[in-house]
Amino acid sequence: MQPFPDIAGAQHWYVTTKDGLIGLRMAADHAARLSDATLDQLWGMTEAEWHQFYSQQATRHEMFATLALFAACEGGIRRDFEWRCLGNHGQEHRQKFSKLKRGATRKHIPLNAILDTWQSADNQKKWFANQIATLKSLFEQRNDLAHGKESINVAFELVFDRLDTIRQKWSEAAQDFRGY
Repeated sequence: MQPFPDIAGAQHWYVTTKDGLIGLRMAADHAARLSDATLDQLWGMTEAEWHQFYSQQATRHEMFATLALFAACEGGIRRDFEWRCLGNHGQEHRQKFSKLKRGATRKHIPLNAILDTWQSADNQKKWFANQIATLKSLFEQRNDLAHGKESINVAFELVFDRLDTIRQKWSEAAQDFRGY
């Protein structure tokens, strides 16, 4: 297992924990043995309250899984950025990323600055710049979600599919991209 999660790891976690939530529903519907903590939480609920509780848990699960997916993606992009800034090992666009890091006024480089550098790295690949623009838009939605604002199109599977497509295109544009 990798020391840091990637988006495939986030997808695996999403499916596994969603199965757990579905298992909870099945266990509650069939009066199976549940933990005392879970029983305390469910005790005395009407059927309508149970359905509302389950719906809220499913919504929270979707939100937290989507945030984990974005965290894995951002982590991969930042690790790739740091690798590009290290020594000269033939990394594509190393000089542009090293310049970005040297010119930073803070230790933390904003993700948008890294993405802007990628977007302008190769002017011949407009299709790639469009993929990065889509990624930036997704991260704007992530920021809304993370800060408690309503956000559209943050369903886990939809976001995963978009991030996966962008990752594939990114690997075509920069063959040494380390992925996320």
